[in-house]
Amino acid sequence: MLEYRRAVSVQQPVRGIGTLRCHVIDVDDLAVGEAFWSEVTGLRVIGSGWTGRFSYLGRPDPWKHEIILQLVNAPKGEEANRSHVDITVDDVDIAISQIESIGGRVKKEPSLYPRPGSFKGQVPLIDWAVIQDPFGNEFCLVSPLTKDEIAAVVKAAESGLDQAIDQEWRAAAGRTNLAPG
Repeated sequence: MLEYRRAVSVQQPVRGIGTLRCHVIDVDDLAVGEAFWSEVTGLRVIGSGWTGRFSYLGRPDPWKHEIILQLVNAPKGEEANRSHVDITVDDVDIAISQIESIGGRVKKEPSLYPRPGSFKGQVPLIDWAVIQDPFGNEFCLVSPLTKDEIAAVVKAAESGLDQAIDQEWRAAAGRTNLAPG
């Protein structure tokens, strides 16, 4: 036992590329998922703003989600587990570069979510990308948009940028160096 104690050292926290945001679990029935994961974790169902697509479990005051239940169209098959972590980062593009340098790769290029015009009355709230670790496990990089960035995207949509590619929407928000439309 003494050897074990010597081998385990307490390390000082290291600043990572980002911080753990939450755990996202795919479900094909939100109500069943809410009941199950609330019972398992003791977390309450809290407002998500994405009724019918996502349910959030966490703390209501101050509001903080720990788990997102994501509605998918089909039950899980034999494929890998259907859950992933979201990592909050300051800048998605910089984080991608850092992750690629340590063996990760991009699965889905960065974009805003929800994409302008995708869901009536909803504005983009995040810049995000799907990444894979060296083993193919997926996780998301998420960077919340500021109020000014959201306003800039809404203005671009009102100006006719409604058929823009993802990079143009990100440029409208000031999230890339590409000039919009």
